[in-house]
Order: sequence, then C-alpha cells, then structure tokens
Amino acid sequence: MQIQFTRRITWDQLPGELRARIESHLGSRVIRALSQASGFSPGSADRLLTADGQRVFAKAVHPGLSAPATALHAREAAIAAKLPAALPVPQFLGRISWQGWEALVFAEGPGASPQLPWPAGQLERVLDTLAQLAHQAPDSLIELLPPLEEELREDVAGFGRIMQDGWLPADPWVAQNLEELHGLAMDGIGALAGDQLVHSDLRSDNILLGDGGEVLLVDWPWASRGAAWYDALTVLVEARIFDPALDADAIAASHPIFESVGADAVSAVLAGLAAYYVDAARRPEVPRLPTLRSYHAKQAAATVGWLKARLA
Repeated sequence: MQIQFTRRITWDQLPGELRARIESHLGSRVIRALSQASGFSPGSADRLLTADGQRVFAKAVHPGLSAPATALHAREAAIAAKLPAALPVPQFLGRISWQGWEALVFAEGPGASPQLPWPAGQLERVLDTLAQLAHQAPDSLIELLPPLEEELREDVAGFGRIMQDGWLPADPWVAQNLEELHGLAMDGIGALAGDQLVHSDLRSDNILLGDGGEVLLVDWPWASRGAAWYDALTVLVEARIFDPALDADAIAASHPIFESVGADAVSAVLAGLAAYYVDAARRPEVPRLPTLRSYHAKQAAATVGWLKARLA
C-alpha cells in the first residue's frame, strides 16, 4: 500500500519573479531543483542547490492553488521563526511573500522519510525523539501556542456530526456504537491538555531520518501546547495503516513517551481520532487536494481497527 499524494507544481513552474526573489534572499542562483512528491499541498516543495553550494528546501503556494495551504504557509513561517535551533527541526531561513504567493525556505534536512511499512528501528528512533522533545521546548515558546484540546475540540466531535446527519458508517461496529464512541471521544479532550510542544500533524512525510541517526520533524503550522504523546499516537496510527498486525498496544504500554498515560486516556483519544477520520472520509473531495479523503479513509480504518481491538 502506498500513500497517494497530491501532484505538486515544481520549482520551474513558479513565477520567474518569485524564483528571483528566493534566489536574492539566498544570495545565489539556483542551479538544481529536485521536486519532493510527498504531502497533500499542490504547492511546490523542492530541494535546491545554489551556485555557491547552499542546499536548501523551499516550498511555495498561491491562493489560486489552495487558499488553506497558503494560509498554513504564513502560519508556519511565524512558528518556524520561533523554534529553537536545539530542537529536532530544520533551520528556518526565511519567508518570501509576493503577489499572494507564500514561499518558505529552510536549510535542507538530512536523509529521507521513513520507509513504509515502518521498520521497527525507525519507529523507535522517532518515538525516542518525541520523548526527548517533550522536555526540550522552552516555556517561552510553549506559552505562545494554542491549546491542543481547543484546536481539536471540533475534530473529535465527528461522531456527533455523523449522528446529527443520520449518516450510517460502513463499519457495522462503528454504526452500532456511535453514541458510546462519541461519548468516549469527547471524554478524551481533557487528556490532550498539557504544557509540551506538540506537532499535531505528524506522519512519515513530515519526518526526515538521517544516516547518522538524526531525526528531523518538519512542517509545523499546527504546532500546539498539549500532551506530547498525542504525536506518538498519530505515528502509531500511520504505522498500522501499512502494518495492521503491528502490536501498537505493546508499544504504548512500554515506551517512555506514554509513561504517564493511562490506558483509558489512550482509548479516548483514539476514539477522537476515529471520529475525525471517519467524519472526514465521508465528505466531498477538497478542491486541489484530490487524494486527501482517500488517506482519511485509510486513517479511519487503521484507527477504528485498533480501537475496536482495545475495547473488545
């Protein structure tokens, strides 16, 4: 199984004036561009090499391609500028805004995204990094971020919207237990609260693994203040998409990132994720993002399968 990503525009398809402004910002001409296929935005995402040897990553989007993605670029720029260099994040080199275009430039991160299905060693490296990150972010940064429980409150109410609409999920177990699952999902909101840095949108295409063991977490527009183990949970959900037999419960019961988390809290937050994914997967395709709903359906199946096994 592979993730079907949105087809992106490339560096060469950006307006010449925008490319010139990015090159001016870098102080050198771009001599090579390699488009990166991963992600759901239709905007560009390119590894660039400049004439003076700089290796950078640049991405750009315009409201004509996707207004939400353009707003997210602007939001990410504000957050990326505040992320300390000591964190496992790429160095932010700047934002270029021009005639509606939003372009972000970062130092190129080492390595590549994790393999799919997730190898056990790579999964452990990422979870270890998240456990370390939970204690690295300064309070001055955390205080600026929105609370995770508030950011996700509407998302986790998905089963409630499904009941209001009278829509019947295809999974019989979900359809028969909608009211109970909705209550469990809403109970999980409190478990999301905390004072740690949370990426909030973590999956394999937002992770880079270096040959020397480095782990970089990229794409931070949804950064929040909350319970750091939420990121680990979403990574395990993705791992189950590609390996339904993965014993995610054993990992959640033993890894330090989940050390202070009760089993009931894990189940409740999983119910909230299931509520969001099942509700999102039933909705019409998002303009310019033709593969997003199919990925939501995969996330829904993986989350429901795991939750069903836990509650059984």
